[in-house]
Amino acid sequence: MKPSSRREFLGRLAAFGASGFIPRGGFAAQTDATHPRRINVHHHLTAPAYVKFLTDNKVRDFPNKSVAEGVEDMDKGGIATAFTSIIGPGIWFGNIADTRRLARECNEFAAKLVRDHPGRFGMFASLPLPDIDGSLREMEYALDTLKADGIYLFTNFGQTPLYGDKYLGDPALAPIYEELNRRRVIVYTHPKDNYCCREVVPGVNGPTIEYGTDTTRAIASLLYSGTAAKYPDVTFIFSHGGGTMPYLASRFLGGIAPYLQDGGVLKAGAPAEASRPTMPKGMLYELQKFYYDTAQAENPLSLGALRKLVPLRQLLFGTDFPFGAGAAEHVKNLQVCGVFNAQELRAIERDNAIRLLPRLRS
Repeated sequence: MKPSSRREFLGRLAAFGASGFIPRGGFAAQTDATHPRRINVHHHLTAPAYVKFLTDNKVRDFPNKSVAEGVEDMDKGGIATAFTSIIGPGIWFGNIADTRRLARECNEFAAKLVRDHPGRFGMFASLPLPDIDGSLREMEYALDTLKADGIYLFTNFGQTPLYGDKYLGDPALAPIYEELNRRRVIVYTHPKDNYCCREVVPGVNGPTIEYGTDTTRAIASLLYSGTAAKYPDVTFIFSHGGGTMPYLASRFLGGIAPYLQDGGVLKAGAPAEASRPTMPKGMLYELQKFYYDTAQAENPLSLGALRKLVPLRQLLFGTDFPFGAGAAEHVKNLQVCGVFNAQELRAIERDNAIRLLPRLRS
């Protein structure tokens, strides 16, 4: 190849690479396997005591994967660190003593994972809700003694075993939020079936419709109750791309929704957002403070809508292990959906989490 032709070829190659759309295969796959870099904020590994309790009480069947299987899945997907949380339906079965015990056992199991696998795991600690006093004590233990990275809340809670009848903006949680806000804690949320909406459509399970809907109910509860604005130092992460919320932008935001463009920036000429007493800085401001993971949302419809609503810096990588596809498939789907270029994918898969989670910077 002539020098001029070679320079021209290399120039074109560099320009193609700068565009961000570099096909992944051979070399990239090997790099993922040998130099894992992704951060997964949505990884379920469940304490044996919790598994036994669910099994003994015939609560549900689920894929109970081992720690080794979890690490293997991480390696296949090029995941350096995964932040663990328990699976649904949660640990409230009507007995406060059982719930406190299960919370402690789940949290100590997660903390042991972190200790036994340096650098590979972080943890979001469970609370024994609806027991407020017990939850405050468990929060103190989890954050101060176990060094949890944040707190894990389901989208609903309540007195009814298994199913909640209250949402995250409920006044009953005020003592919890006071302490979370004082400590500037990250709260990772996950949907579960609600008491109101079990099998609304016969034959359709909760994750198919209700999980996305329940996440949206929780977001609405935090916004309209004023909880999100009242406790500005609590950082919320919502799973599954924020559920159905991005599709309901017009109902949430009204007349400004048509003016949204990439990154949640409003086009020129957008009207003023409607004033709401519970959100002095506006609903769009609050929605753009939340973080959202990509688990089970890796498609151009879900992520395309979310991208128009919030800045890229608010998106985090998640897999929902052990449910659905393996980590490698989640990685591939994020690339195939075509919503993000390579630089943006790196932000989602790694850089945003490093900025958010102190453990990753130590």
